[in-house]
Amino acid sequence: MLKTLLTKHFAFLLFLFLANCAAAQTAYQVKDIPDPKNNGGGYVSDPDNILGSGIVASLNSTIADFENKTNVQVAVVIVNDFDHNKEDFDFAYGLFQHWGIGQKTSNNGLLLFIAKDRRKYRFITGTGTEGVLPDVTLKHIAQNNLVPAFKKNDFSTGITNTINAIGEIILNPGNKQELNQLFTQRETSTPLKNFWLPCLVIIVAFFGVFKIVNRQAKSGISLKSLNKQENSYDTTIAKGCAGIFIFAFISVFVVVFTESFELFSGIRLAHVPYILFGILAVTLFFRYLFYISSIRKAHQDDENFFDAVVAFHKKNWWLIFFSPIILIAMIIHLIKRVKTIDRFKLILDSKNKEMVRVDRDINIEGEPFLTKGQRKEEVIQAYDYDIWESADHQEHIIKAWPAEAYNSYTECPSCSFRTYKLDKKVTVKAATYSHEGQAKLINECSFCKREEFIKWITLAMLVKSSSSSSSSGSSSSSSSSSSSWGGGSSSGGGTGGSW
Repeated sequence: MLKTLLTKHFAFLLFLFLANCAAAQTAYQVKDIPDPKNNGGGYVSDPDNILGSGIVASLNSTIADFENKTNVQVAVVIVNDFDHNKEDFDFAYGLFQHWGIGQKTSNNGLLLFIAKDRRKYRFITGTGTEGVLPDVTLKHIAQNNLVPAFKKNDFSTGITNTINAIGEIILNPGNKQELNQLFTQRETSTPLKNFWLPCLVIIVAFFGVFKIVNRQAKSGISLKSLNKQENSYDTTIAKGCAGIFIFAFISVFVVVFTESFELFSGIRLAHVPYILFGILAVTLFFRYLFYISSIRKAHQDDENFFDAVVAFHKKNWWLIFFSPIILIAMIIHLIKRVKTIDRFKLILDSKNKEMVRVDRDINIEGEPFLTKGQRKEEVIQAYDYDIWESADHQEHIIKAWPAEAYNSYTECPSCSFRTYKLDKKVTVKAATYSHEGQAKLINECSFCKREEFIKWITLAMLVKSSSSSSSSGSSSSSSSSSSSWGGGSSSGGGTGGSW
């Protein structure tokens, strides 16, 4: 009898153990992620209890303060694992759209998605948030705050520092006007009754083009490899979007204040298809840049990157008929490729035999040829190093080439690597509406951590604008007390990586 009872208890305990293991290894589907808005109206979803209730409560309070002051909705999701049939971008993007983070009229949402077991993080931004938080800025925030802490398995500190860094940007008085403008956007529509056929043809044609490009992006590039730092294409996309926004804003400003409305008197409904084509052509151009940026991130090796882009251009040259400005980008890239001919020209060893260039997509760290300091120079994009090795593995040659951030660094007096950042401003105490802040200006080495103090800087106290604060407060009071997200959407902007 006792033996039977013990057997039953053992079986029951074994069942609980297996159930707990199964629960701990849950690979969430999008619909299975608990929505924090349905659980007290929060912003952080931590179904695997990685952070703990105290940290979650603190983050909820911080993010709620952001929304009250800026109307930007920020969501944080951290899980052990998710759908094995999806990559982190697809899953995070689907979750953003499923919840509808941000306001519907302004799409001012931001999602930070973290998968602990896969060591992946992903930012997804709403179209209205990309101007203030472009991909390059989010990547910089992650590299400085999130990644270092996550490497130490300190997820609470990493997320808290990341959210605080985002808060410094969106709470900046210089960004308040842009955020308020985005929040007050309204959807407009233009009648196309008499010109529905050409517009429909244009829309269907571009839909097919985008479908083809998106399919190539998913099949041709592994999203697992998109963990490199931001590059010149990311900067171009960010500057391009900002430039278009500034141009549009200035144009409206000039028209309104000079009362030049007669400029639009010549526009007729017959012009609508041309306007539509122009808008879609510019959109396709930025989608093209986004795809090239993805190729750049997928290849640590520059030669492989250039070859991949050349292959893409040969296959998709016809895109210039839908967006002629893509031809300019193709020509610029061709010029850059020609300039690298000497760089990738074969080198002979001491025996006059051809050496082999090390593929940096395979040997990313450049081991055992590069020192840790040289590798750090590559990481911060001060130098690109080409490694050539003899066929018998007895000789090797290392060549250094200035990279994208070459001029942003100088040689460190201590370690002699080009990892020394001059006049770096580090915020020690953030400015608020009640007191001034403080920052220090330093010279700092990214490799040996040498730090040279220059001076203290006083950060001006934040000033509330009577008009903007009242409008912001009135609109945010309704959103912050809401038990659901605002129905926002994303066009796929954001960035991500691993640690």
